[in-house]
Amino acid sequence: MTRCPITTLARKELFTLFNSPATYVVCVVFLVTSGWLFAVPLFQVGQSSLDTFLRPLPLLFALLIPALTMRSFSGEFKDGTIEYLATLPIKDYEIVLGKYLGAMGWLSVIMLFTLAYPVIIQIIGRPDIGQIIGSYAAVFGLSAFFCAIGLWASALTRNQVVAFILSVVICLFLLLAGFNPVTDLLTRWASPALVDTVAAFSVVTHFDGFQRGVIDTRDLAFFLSVIGFALFATGVILRGHRAG
Repeated sequence: MTRCPITTLARKELFTLFNSPATYVVCVVFLVTSGWLFAVPLFQVGQSSLDTFLRPLPLLFALLIPALTMRSFSGEFKDGTIEYLATLPIKDYEIVLGKYLGAMGWLSVIMLFTLAYPVIIQIIGRPDIGQIIGSYAAVFGLSAFFCAIGLWASALTRNQVVAFILSVVICLFLLLAGFNPVTDLLTRWASPALVDTVAAFSVVTHFDGFQRGVIDTRDLAFFLSVIGFALFATGVILRGHRAG
C-alpha cells in the first residue's frame, strides 16, 4: 500500500461500493429516471436532446450522490477501521483522495451507461459533437463537485443517515441558491449585494455555462474552489480523528 496508497485506497473504495446493495439501488434509480427524462420527448414528439437529460441532473446528483458517499468516512469511524488506517504510513490527504477517486470511479461507471443517449441522438439527428463533449465534461465536473461535498459531510459524523441528510441539505442549498423564487424571497429583507452573493453560490448557474460549451474562468474557479475546500476540510477532520 505504501507504494501507491491513493490508488490502492481508491480500488478498495470502488470494491466496497461494488459490494454495497445501496449502490445498485442508486444506480438503478438514476438510470431509470434519466432514461425516462430522455425517452419521453423522443416518443411524444419524435425528437429528443441531451437537454432533457441534463437539466434535471443537478437535482438528481444532489439527492443520489450523498447516498453513495455517506458511508465513506462515517462507516470507518463507526466500525473503528479508521484506527487501522491510522497505524499505516499513509498521509491524511492520501486517504481523502483515495476515497474521492474511488467514488468518482463508480460515478464514471454509471455515466458510461448514459452514453447511449448521444448515440441515439446521433442516429436520429445531427447533433453538435463539440457541445456533447462539453456537456459530459460539465457532468463530470458536477459529479466531482457533489462527491467532494458528500465526503465532507460523511467525515462530520459517525452516523450514515445523518451524513446523508447533511450532504443533501448542503447540496440543495448550493443548488437552490440561484433560483428565482429564492432570490425573490431574499430581496424582501436583504440587500442586493447579499442576494447576488448568495446567488453566486448556485451550482446551476455555473453548470449551465459549461453545459452550453462556454468555459468561463469564474465557473471553473467556483467548482475548483468548492471541491478544494471540501476535500481540505475533510482532511482536517480526518486528522483530528486519527490524532484522537
